[in-house]
Amino acid sequence: MSNNDNREFVKSIKEATYEIIMKAYKNTEKACLFLEGEAKINCPVDQGALRASMFSKVSMTESEIIGTVGNSMSYAPYVHQGTGIYAVNGDGRKTPWKYKVKSGKYKGWHETVGQRPQPFLEDAKKDNKDEINKILGRGLGRG
Repeated sequence: MSNNDNREFVKSIKEATYEIIMKAYKNTEKACLFLEGEAKINCPVDQGALRASMFSKVSMTESEIIGTVGNSMSYAPYVHQGTGIYAVNGDGRKTPWKYKVKSGKYKGWHETVGQRPQPFLEDAKKDNKDEINKILGRGLGRG
């Protein structure tokens, strides 16, 4: 085998590796968009701001492709995890409280013991695990 043959082999390995990485990256984008869509379907809607604030993104390091799906609204964790006596981790307030809404459809004073969790993102992930894995593996010998 000549040096030239070896260079061509190395070049083909690099090209194949690049193609696999790019396919995995694109699959991750597709899986994140799919999960984002499913979370939007699960998302409770009052005026639509929470649903509209779902996002997904993909980043890459030298060793990982990282897909992120989340929500940018400041109150999203409270809707997702619950509050007060209903908080998922048991770390919510244990006594009732009052709050005032200054305007809009909920104007006035309200008393509450908390809000039950509505895990729109976690449920989307759990309910669609098989489909997400299929999307991630497409064209990579796994799906």
